[in-house]
Amino acid sequence: DEGMLDLIEHLVQWTRAPVLQVCLSREELLQRRAGWGGVRRDATTLFLEPLGEADTRELITALLRSDGVNERAIDTVAARAEGNPLFAEEMVRRLSEDEGANAAELPTTVQALLAARLDSLEPFQKRLLAHASVVGRTFWEGALAPVVQAEGGDLQQALRVLREKDIVVAGDGDALAGEPELAFKHALIRDAAYEMLPKAVRAQKHFEVGSFIEARAGVRVDEVVSLLAEHFGRAAQLGSELRLSLAEIEPYRAKALHFLEAAGDAATAFYSNAEALTLYQGACRQTAGDADTLARLQEKEGDVALRLGRVDAAIEVWEKALAHHHEREQLEREAELHRKIGAALAHKGERKQAIEHHQRGINLIKDGEPSLALVRLYEEAAWLYMQTGDNMLAIYASEKALRLAEQLGEVRAASRAHGIFGRVFGRIGDTVKARQNLERAVELATGSDAHETVLALTALGHHLESSDGDYAAAAATYREALALAQEIGDVPAEIELYAAVGQLALYAGDWQQVERFSDASAELSEREGLVGKLCLPYVLRGRLHWRSGNWRSSEDSFRRAYELAEQIGWSEVCFDALNGLAATMRDRGDLDGADTTLGEALAVCERAGLIVQSIQALAARALLLELAERPEQAGEAAEQAVALAERMHYPVGEAAAIEATGAVGALPEALADLRSARERWQDLSRPLDAARCELLAGQRLLAHDRADGVHALQSAAREYDELGVAHLAARARELAGA
Repeated sequence: DEGMLDLIEHLVQWTRAPVLQVCLSREELLQRRAGWGGVRRDATTLFLEPLGEADTRELITALLRSDGVNERAIDTVAARAEGNPLFAEEMVRRLSEDEGANAAELPTTVQALLAARLDSLEPFQKRLLAHASVVGRTFWEGALAPVVQAEGGDLQQALRVLREKDIVVAGDGDALAGEPELAFKHALIRDAAYEMLPKAVRAQKHFEVGSFIEARAGVRVDEVVSLLAEHFGRAAQLGSELRLSLAEIEPYRAKALHFLEAAGDAATAFYSNAEALTLYQGACRQTAGDADTLARLQEKEGDVALRLGRVDAAIEVWEKALAHHHEREQLEREAELHRKIGAALAHKGERKQAIEHHQRGINLIKDGEPSLALVRLYEEAAWLYMQTGDNMLAIYASEKALRLAEQLGEVRAASRAHGIFGRVFGRIGDTVKARQNLERAVELATGSDAHETVLALTALGHHLESSDGDYAAAAATYREALALAQEIGDVPAEIELYAAVGQLALYAGDWQQVERFSDASAELSEREGLVGKLCLPYVLRGRLHWRSGNWRSSEDSFRRAYELAEQIGWSEVCFDALNGLAATMRDRGDLDGADTTLGEALAVCERAGLIVQSIQALAARALLLELAERPEQAGEAAEQAVALAERMHYPVGEAAAIEATGAVGALPEALADLRSARERWQDLSRPLDAARCELLAGQRLLAHDRADGVHALQSAAREYDELGVAHLAARARELAGA
């Protein structure tokens, strides 16, 4: 099933220990998942080819178990089998069971051969198998009771014969109400038995089997809802195809609707989202004009579709449910659907329309009784305002959500509000309040709402990364969030978290991990059509191209990242894209272009209140202007960076400001600043930035003490070699040899 396939892929991707996984499947799997295993470097796909002629003859000879083997019979069976071992085995069994059978007269396909084998059985045995085939590949003795009651045959004797003929074997699954499991020897045998039944009989049989399983399960019926959904759903589907009368099909539909929805709810609870989606869609087809039930199912269908990243599909069914509730003036449900549609539009990058939907939802119910629906609307609106840099509106909406949650006695519902307070406090430099609120958000969400827990952990990780510079803690937090997002199937969150972990790998200069997580983020974004979120992997790919000195590809990636982030109002990503673009332009020699780009980055910071990013941009500008031999402007940029860094405690901002001072200051004090900045970058585990300080120190020393300058440049070259940044290593050596 889909859950098992997801588990296998998860283990392959995340298991660190050397583990060998061997998976067997029919080729039909590639129709469901075309890329299964084929695009991974650590996976090998082997296709089992037909047996060769010699092997086929050896198999047939062994199966015949006779001294006087008829060579002509072996030749005929081998030719007919065409390397298919099951076909060869079934032909041999047919010859063994029917002494008068002629190999040349056997059916020419395995399906026809199996049908002929089953047709040769006693009528009672055939009917038992036909009934058992409705249950599935596996079945229980008790499920055969209707046939025994109708015909009065000897069940044990019939099963004994079927075992001897190797048609039925002992199953390896759990017992049902104490009854051991039986199974068809092969799925194709089961299929052949099933094909013997007319459609009308199949529909009735599926209903009988479902009723049998429901009765036997008793109070544990919740454990078999998927099985009941399958049988009652199949009965209803066949009844519809047969155009049964309303009176005949209604019992089928009622049971199918109940258990398809129940099975969908169970799958949703276990985050088996693809399975849940299929079940809800099946349930929708059984509503037979019940508009209220259909709207309820459509809302659930949209919920799991969004989890899967199928944003357009989610919006489509939610809009249908919204129209239903609007017509009946069911305001709270209508408001809740506006919230969900708004959230989906936000994932697509359509922030303006998303905010409009949230505002409509708020307007519908803000004058009524306080409700959790209104809390969620204010929280999500606040989140959108924060993403677009409107901190005041974000705080206003968060306060509304928090007060409402307190009124309702549902403090846990306000976890996102605390998360937003934390992000905004972090932006304006109050790191203590920021962390308190973010940790409170995680505490409130944990154990109550998995999706909100992912959001809270992601926000905390962002703070640990950007404000505290604690990359080890940020990595642990992001990975915890990612594991939970994968568990619940939250695809949009997975995309963001892959990119977040990739960004931490970038700081460490671990290019292999940067590429890995960039590819994972991009693959999910592209697969689910979440184009706006491609801005995240594009930033990482821009850095990968920068590292290899591929300037054009680097600039293209950063520009594309900026365009997408600007469209959806993602301020932090806009800054990262512009900052990366400026570095690329600087290193390829376009200093004016880099200065202009850093000016745009600073404008983004001012608009969104991104202080730590402002310090980084000013520091980068100081380095750039010094390189462009504009010392006065370089000094001004460095002073501005220092002034901002002194206002609040940001480890990354402090290191950047000290580096800028060292880059533009007077010797020998400037060298002490560069050494101090280098130590701070090393403490933060940012070797690329530490190497840059060594390069700057070498450049500054050349005019003051050439020998020390050359030594520093050679050291920088070695560090860049170790970090795999060849163009900067070459630059350092070029300066040392000049």
